[in-house]
Amino acid sequence: MKKLLLILSIVFCFTVINSCDTEEDDSDSTSETEWECGTHNGNKLWTGPRGGCYYYNSNGNKTYVDRSECNC
Repeated sequence: MKKLLLILSIVFCFTVINSCDTEEDDSDSTSETEWECGTHNGNKLWTGPRGGCYYYNSNGNKTYVDRSECNC
C-alpha cells in the first residue's frame, strides 16, 4: 500500500510540473506567432500563425475579417 501511494505521489508531482511548463510555453508561442497587420474600423488587425486575419472584439474574442484587409 505504501508503494502504491509513493508511485501515485510521484506521478502527480510530474503531472503538475509538466502542466506548468506547458502553460509557459503556450504563452510564449502565442506572442511569437501573432503579429499586428493594420486596422479595421478602428480595431487593430492581427495575423495568426496560419494566416488568418482578425481583431479582438469588445468581449475579447477574435472576429475574423477577409485576409485582404491585413497589410502584412
